[in-house]
Amino acid sequence: MKKFSLLIFLFLTGLQMYAQEKTNQLDSESRRHGKWAVNFEGTSQLKFEGNFEHGKEIGEFRFYKKGFALHPSAIMNFKKGLDSVKVTYYTQKGEPISTGKMIDKKREGKWIYFHQASQDTMMIEAYKNDQLNGLQKTFFKNGNLAERTEYKNDKKHGESFVYAEGGALLQHLHFVNGELHGPVFYYNSKGEKIIEGQYAQDQKKGNWKYYENKKLTEEKEF
Repeated sequence: MKKFSLLIFLFLTGLQMYAQEKTNQLDSESRRHGKWAVNFEGTSQLKFEGNFEHGKEIGEFRFYKKGFALHPSAIMNFKKGLDSVKVTYYTQKGEPISTGKMIDKKREGKWIYFHQASQDTMMIEAYKNDQLNGLQKTFFKNGNLAERTEYKNDKKHGESFVYAEGGALLQHLHFVNGELHGPVFYYNSKGEKIIEGQYAQDQKKGNWKYYENKKLTEEKEF
């Protein structure tokens, strides 16, 4: 019985050593191939793990932050034949922060960000070549829309709407290349208009009107 147990032990040890030998291998052209698991330099903590196919990442890769080994800080999924990679970033507790697609380490297309307490959607953005391009929507924890703003080349460009947590519209603005430009409207929590005016390149311009209880109370020229 002791001899049998010893044989089992030696067999399992051999399997473990064989598996270790098959990790972090290179192909005939010195490209990473097969399963790789790399630690932070000078430590026993895992830095990343995943599989390569002749130098190309394939499948799921897990990346860790130094000093935090319990949960990966990012998980990336590579599909053969695709330039894009699906990415999800995580907190130190393993809760998702954001998820989306990357091409050449640059954000592309739709990205979603999460409220940490509930994991409900906090923000939805659209990227092109790692710059905001398209509609950005931000949400309160109760799910109501907080802001809806158009972007172009990482700058506010187009209409922007800002809402109260209860759903009432507070601001309706217009932007051009990141500057306030065009008509603007401000409302109170009841949805009543309190200010209207115009901007030109971030400067107030023309006639501005101010209201109280739905009545015009003041006008100013800029």
